[in-house]
Amino acid sequence: MRTLLMLVCCLPLISQAGIISNGSFEQNDVRYGGWGYFSSNDVEGWQGHNIEIWDHLFNLEAAHGQQFIELNAHCSGKGSRACQAGNYHIYQDFVTEPGAQYRFGLAYRARTNKAEAFAVSIQDSSGNQVFEQLIGDHDKSTWQSFSGDFVATDSLSRLRFDSMINGSLGNLIDNVYVEAIPVSGFSAAVFSVSEPVTIVLLIFALALLIITRKPKE
Repeated sequence: MRTLLMLVCCLPLISQAGIISNGSFEQNDVRYGGWGYFSSNDVEGWQGHNIEIWDHLFNLEAAHGQQFIELNAHCSGKGSRACQAGNYHIYQDFVTEPGAQYRFGLAYRARTNKAEAFAVSIQDSSGNQVFEQLIGDHDKSTWQSFSGDFVATDSLSRLRFDSMINGSLGNLIDNVYVEAIPVSGFSAAVFSVSEPVTIVLLIFALALLIITRKPKE
């Protein structure tokens, strides 16, 4: 009984859902068949250059959800969405446990041609590279998937995308995620406990605690 109680109490701590925020770029609603471009300050979770979001533009389906981004975003030349120096890049910081293993991934495709390319990297809070990969095998006809593993070296890590081409056309990205790799002895299902289930388990654990403390007659 005590072992079961300890396991149930630990489940909320084990759950790692939601490490990356707004990984499918759904928070800024864009009309169906259209597109919009935003200052990264106005896009939940992300920082860096402007972010151009599509919703079935040119009849392209998202890899996940309804929307995705073009990394080489549009810019207005003035205001918060002004054109910025250097190739387009965006990034997101997230909390990690030093020494813990993580897996990240994304979907990508070309907008114009196979010459499109971007770098995906994981950095620590000092900007040191933990992982870096150039992605250049683009295809206009379908979404492709990329994933990689890394060991966190800091309590704060950064996932970053850097375009390798100039201009405002290219590098479509969707379904960005980061997840903890399960520790040996725990199943993957334990690491994907949803919030409502976690709350029910916590209530169940408290009930068990009350029962085990009830005085014997």
